[in-house]
Amino acid sequence: MERVAFLIERTGERVSCLLNPESLETRRTAGIRTRREAGGFLAGRSRTDHPLIATGGGVTELDLRLLFDTGIAATDRGQRPASLQSADGATVPSEDVRTLTRPLWDLSENAFSDGFGAPPCVRFIWGKSWNMASVVIGVAERLEMFDANGTPQRSWLSLRLRRIEEPEPRAAPPLPVTPQFEPPAATDEDTEDAYPTLVMHVDDDGAPLTRLEQIASDRYGNPELARPLADYNGLDDMLKVEEGTVLVLPPAAKLWSGL
Repeated sequence: MERVAFLIERTGERVSCLLNPESLETRRTAGIRTRREAGGFLAGRSRTDHPLIATGGGVTELDLRLLFDTGIAATDRGQRPASLQSADGATVPSEDVRTLTRPLWDLSENAFSDGFGAPPCVRFIWGKSWNMASVVIGVAERLEMFDANGTPQRSWLSLRLRRIEEPEPRAAPPLPVTPQFEPPAATDEDTEDAYPTLVMHVDDDGAPLTRLEQIASDRYGNPELARPLADYNGLDDMLKVEEGTVLVLPPAAKLWSGL
């Protein structure tokens, strides 16, 4: 099992879970459709293929099999599982695993709509290899480990994502030039000590309050430089950093060279 995370772009909420990598499946559908006429499909002659029209683009989809478990979630929070906690001899009610999977269900139900029925964007992040902006187009859930009250403790959730186009990279904003803050001229002796820095602040779970994608977009005009920026600063996990971590912001050329 591998730990993965989903970032909901609209709210900044992070959903963490476990992934069975053996079940990950990707598929691509080319931008081609069968030619039609008013009466229906336009067929070719005998023993030939239907005429096709190339529409351009296409569809890339990703099928994931995810595991949510209340016991694992409690351990990650530094707590004992609810089923093992008791007070005055009374067992504390178990946590419902559906509270953990609810955010992904909400994404499929368009609970947060940007415009007319627009599904919200969610970013799938797994290690250093996967950082994909997508929308949820299908979800199915199998519940297990029910307690005496019928509350499920474990969920195997099948999720289908459709990749969406990343926003166009913007030109990097110019550095401010004032009498007080004059950017140093580039020299052969230019070292990392001369690069600007940014102090990272995190929430209670250790997640950066300002995500690296946003920093890369603001600084370099391209959110895809978030992973190279993390590698340059020795950050393995872009979703969890130490409070007060100093992020060095090198020139974009140094980040591109590491791709």
